[in-house]
Amino acid sequence: MSIEKIADYLYVSRQLNERTAKQVAQYEIKTVICNRPDGEEENQPSFETVKAWLNAAGIEKVVYMPTTMESMTDAQLKEFQDTVAQSPAPILAYCRSGTRSAMLWALNQAKRGVEVNSLIRAADLAGIDLSKMRDKLEAVSPKKK
Repeated sequence: MSIEKIADYLYVSRQLNERTAKQVAQYEIKTVICNRPDGEEENQPSFETVKAWLNAAGIEKVVYMPTTMESMTDAQLKEFQDTVAQSPAPILAYCRSGTRSAMLWALNQAKRGVEVNSLIRAADLAGIDLSKMRDKLEAVSPKKK
């Protein structure tokens, strides 16, 4: 997986490097959200480095919104949802593998009543397996089984 579309307005990606940061502009991305905390891995580029690469590629709106799967809160879900709603699209969200960015999107969609199977399928089409997160998605859905 590199840069994969998960919704009409949203792409997800694993950690960006200088080459993939340049590719982001080819997708006409207007906003980038970083969901990866700095220092998660030893050789990981910092958010500020990635932001500089993206700015050099012409992408001006770059947002730092770090989280982990274990520490996702309702406040972070709302912040992600609000940022997506208030930012120019298309939007790219990235983290180490793309999974937590996809999960932020999927949890917000599940809260709105989007069917969990369709969310898992959309993520799967983007190369991300959210099937192990089914219980978390169903727990926030107003359509709980």
